[in-house]
Amino acid sequence: MRLFFQPIEIILAQLLLRPWLVLAIFLLQAFMGSQLAVYAADTQAPKVQSSDVIEGNIDDVARAILTYFPKVKGKVITLKEEEIAVDLGGKRGLSRGTLLTVYREGEHFHHPVTGVPLGRFEDAVGILEVNRFESSRLFARPIPPKTEIRVGDLIRITATRIPLSVSLSSDTGHPFLMNELVLALAHTGRFKIESLSPGSDLNASRKGDHLYHIELATSRQDDRFSMDLQIQNTYTGTTLAKLSVLIKQSRESDLILEHLQFQLFEQRQKK
Repeated sequence: MRLFFQPIEIILAQLLLRPWLVLAIFLLQAFMGSQLAVYAADTQAPKVQSSDVIEGNIDDVARAILTYFPKVKGKVITLKEEEIAVDLGGKRGLSRGTLLTVYREGEHFHHPVTGVPLGRFEDAVGILEVNRFESSRLFARPIPPKTEIRVGDLIRITATRIPLSVSLSSDTGHPFLMNELVLALAHTGRFKIESLSPGSDLNASRKGDHLYHIELATSRQDDRFSMDLQIQNTYTGTTLAKLSVLIKQSRESDLILEHLQFQLFEQRQKK
């Protein structure tokens, strides 16, 4: 179910018909909003470590996720059995489980009138999954294993928007938190995002031609929301990162009002 926000006039009219909501908003104004403390648990050195704390809002969480998908280019330097070496070291921001596109440059193409070279044609060769790192190179496995990759082939994370799906882990989650995260990720311009139904797994994501899937578990205790994120690639299910997010109340955000607005929407849908 997609969330459509109602005009403020309709919301105010419904609030006037529900005095308890007016009182609730009055009481909540003392601590409206959200700040995030993101505790990232991940084994890859270039990423946020479990001892680090990022304080901010949902946009900061989206930016933290964005760091797992840097724009990098490299080249295949050696082939050895089922493992391929690429001239990209661990300091480039990549993680174990990241998917890399392998391509091969072809002939130049030119402007049809001036004849000026505009670039080169590219042939897609295959996909690599990052497996391990050394100081100046990384090692990856081809998917599928029999892909004919050559020394000198070029490597990058897909140049287009990255296909990504997001779903709640269960029906008991908070959809408005997922919707806020989806919007924040979309605003980065790096992802092509689809929201899946609660409980959707990697198979459902893969059927939608997504490269990665984010599973989101949310909870609320008293006046605090929290979420646990897991980012996986859909080819092998390897986890790139796990993030535990605590949302603390402050005066700078309208998260509580958004939650009340969502409750009004849900009530209207049930009528």
